[in-house]
Amino acid sequence: MSTTREDQIKELLKTPELCQIRKLYRYRTMESQELEGIFTKREIFLPKPIDFNDPFECRPKLTVYNSGLKRQQFIRARVRNMMPCNNRKARKALMRDYNRILRDRPEHIDNAYERFLETTGLYCLSEKKDDILMWSHYSSGHKGLCIEFDPILDARIGGMILFGQALKVIYSEERPIVNVMAFVMASDQPTEYKKALLTKSNHWEYEEEWRVIKTEREGGPGIRHFRPEILTGVIFGALISPENKQKIMEWVSRYPTKIVLYQAIIDETKYKLNIEPI
Repeated sequence: MSTTREDQIKELLKTPELCQIRKLYRYRTMESQELEGIFTKREIFLPKPIDFNDPFECRPKLTVYNSGLKRQQFIRARVRNMMPCNNRKARKALMRDYNRILRDRPEHIDNAYERFLETTGLYCLSEKKDDILMWSHYSSGHKGLCIEFDPILDARIGGMILFGQALKVIYSEERPIVNVMAFVMASDQPTEYKKALLTKSNHWEYEEEWRVIKTEREGGPGIRHFRPEILTGVIFGALISPENKQKIMEWVSRYPTKIVLYQAIIDETKYKLNIEPI
């Protein structure tokens, strides 16, 4: 039985490691545009990776198939996607045109990858809730909050899964080499998708990041809704103002399911944060 593009994407999103991750965390500032919607509408926003603050983000070294046979298979698959009808004559003409484009316009490959990034949404989370640097970078110098989600419950309930499909980021000294043509070839997709979207510099390794990925066929970037019970906790930053803390507590009081509240407290003797229930 042949493997379809959808089957390969589903294979990509299988995460057996997820059962080991009890909670995933999202650091937020009070100025975050998505913050109120998380509590009042149970929605998150998946941005495009090109909008991230790291210029290396999802920027692998791009390559193509060296094999003439593989190139022809790629062109056939590409033409089938562009022209699903059974007009063989028209398909052959388009294949000749596409062959010429690949030969004479190498920038076509770069443009194809740019479009892939434009139509993909990523949502970044972390295994860690008490990292001093992340509180500093992503929560206004400890003046914001950290939101706790339950990916295991999300996967167990099924249906519109988000956090239950999160994938672990891979950290590396070397930028990955990604074959853009493989995005079209069903047999090669999962490996190339993962390398392109999940590889980061080991400078970021301390973040222990996980990502929710939505490709164009899954709706791409934009707003996604989640079940209320998936949001299980809120951690207030060590330096959050009383006014902002009260604002969040009001949102929590109107939330349809129970949210456990925590306070990050600066340790008296060590460079660490203690997360204590309120």
